[in-house]
Amino acid sequence: MGADIPKQYIPVKGVPLFIYSVRKFAADNRISTLVFVVSDEWRDFVSDVLAKEEIRQKVLFASAGRSRQHSVWNGLSALEGRAGDEDLVFVHDSVRPLFPVSNIGDGVEACGNADMALPVISVKDATYRSADGKNLTAILPRSELFSGQSPECLRYGPFVRAHKRFTDDEIALIRGCSELAFRAGLKVKLIPGTEQNFKITTVEDLQALTLIL
Repeated sequence: MGADIPKQYIPVKGVPLFIYSVRKFAADNRISTLVFVVSDEWRDFVSDVLAKEEIRQKVLFASAGRSRQHSVWNGLSALEGRAGDEDLVFVHDSVRPLFPVSNIGDGVEACGNADMALPVISVKDATYRSADGKNLTAILPRSELFSGQSPECLRYGPFVRAHKRFTDDEIALIRGCSELAFRAGLKVKLIPGTEQNFKITTVEDLQALTLIL
């Protein structure tokens, strides 16, 4: 994005981007603890920002890892001794500020008979595979394709045990909690996502977010 700070801390209408997600989780009475996975140099900044928010939940911090999934593991490890085997944990990208609060209830409901829930939206465009990026290799069935979003909802005990089955290098290559759960044989259910729950990746995304807000 060409910014001189991590994009989750860019101010949007007066507050850092990540706060829009924090407020939604903090307003839900089913959530007892918030874990912030933050690089060490930004921990004081995040603490100062959170001090200005009305958060009734217990707030914990964990250090960022060398990959996304390592960071997730650090966050889960911060809950050791606090979360029970059957407790549910939401894992969310702080640069998806427009996720619908219905994802929280839908995730809880879906995990009633599953190990994990993943919000998704249908793929609208025809989708193709190319082995070299130049030639068409395969045409993929659009009706069977979905784009994943967050927050992902997972059952703490089964997911932690599944995580421990992978090597450090394997974890570094995993692109999301649902991928790890699926590869470990856990049951992952799909719940409705929304087009508005886009990930802030470019300057244009940031402009769109500002207009929506």
